[in-house]
Amino acid sequence: MLGRYAVYVVNLLSMMILARIFTPEIFGTVAAIMVFFVFFQLMAEAGLGPAIINLQQMDAEDRDGLFGLTIIIGLLLAILFAALGPLFLMFYQLPRVDEVVPYIAISLLFFSTCIVPNALLLREQAFFSIANGGLLAETLSTAATIILAQLIDPLHALAAKGAFSAATQFLVIWYFSGKTEIGRPLPGRKFSAIKPLLGFSSYQHGFNFINYFSRNLDNILVGKYMGASALGVYDKAYQLMRYPLLLLTFAMTPAIQPVLRKYAGDYHKVEEIHQDFTFKLSLLGVIAGFLVYILADLMVSILLGSNWSEVIPIIKILAISIPVQVVLSTSGSFYQAMNKADLLFHCGIFSSIVVTISVLIGIFLKNIEILCWGLVAAFHLSFVQAYYYMYKKVFFSQVRRFFIRMLPMFSYAFAMVAWSINY
Repeated sequence: MLGRYAVYVVNLLSMMILARIFTPEIFGTVAAIMVFFVFFQLMAEAGLGPAIINLQQMDAEDRDGLFGLTIIIGLLLAILFAALGPLFLMFYQLPRVDEVVPYIAISLLFFSTCIVPNALLLREQAFFSIANGGLLAETLSTAATIILAQLIDPLHALAAKGAFSAATQFLVIWYFSGKTEIGRPLPGRKFSAIKPLLGFSSYQHGFNFINYFSRNLDNILVGKYMGASALGVYDKAYQLMRYPLLLLTFAMTPAIQPVLRKYAGDYHKVEEIHQDFTFKLSLLGVIAGFLVYILADLMVSILLGSNWSEVIPIIKILAISIPVQVVLSTSGSFYQAMNKADLLFHCGIFSSIVVTISVLIGIFLKNIEILCWGLVAAFHLSFVQAYYYMYKKVFFSQVRRFFIRMLPMFSYAFAMVAWSINY
């Protein structure tokens, strides 16, 4: 977590600087393409990372075969992504959106090549090495973007940030993977090494695929039907809301599956850990959500500047969902640690349905605030379903005690909704 926090601090400083250099419209144009970049990332990764983490051993030939396969997949997907530039322009009908595509295609190639070495480091809990890669990538890419903004078109300068970041992160992660038990991967030709992983990775990929649409449909439709400026504002509000999630959850989520791997056969032990972990996490989430809500004006002023005042009412609504998202975002790692990727896939289907409905209502009414209220409700419904399923199918125990321990979190949500309606 300390390693990840260093990355988040640099990321936050980067956002503060770049928000004062680039306009909401430029951010929105880049964000419009980044939505599809995330989809292509899922296609490249295909659940391979978590599947590698769960392996007990791997020989050099299999390691290199998987690495070679990810290089080829990354190259093919990058070419395909670049070729889709005219279609992205036709879909969004946003000026110059196609100019961002080549830079994102380069990012996609380096992301794919980083999958295997990153999984090898996660497997051995080498979290500081991964954090060093993220820290260096964010620092160098931000510096390069600032310099490029003085030399070339601002849109191209901001779009190039992702390419610089992905390339730097791959080089650092690949270098550190040489210190793992399995060793640094080199391009190999044994592509059949993926066969033993397909059972786990297929369900994981299915979950990621469904989760992508439920978590990115809002950006796609806001960009298409409300324009680049509206997407820039909404994207920044969502990004600010995510910082508590980054600090409280995403920093530790990569560690959950590798650490719990040794308890995979003892669901009573994992359930005990889960109860204590999620209760404490929910209390931290309540504190974080409340602070974001009451300090929204100050946060936007300091972090983004005066040009982003439209972010304030949006982030206040989204702050109500912070506690439930903090806890819910760890659920996938527990499903993975217990080798229940198929159940995780089923949870993803339910979540995608309720999130999609809420997004479509907001887009139909062309009101971002209504869209955000819908997301708050959808996240809470997804929480109830995911943990009911977990206790029923994974821990084989009563879920009542878990929901009782979550009462402070639910009470916070009800109180903040009432506060928002009255004021």
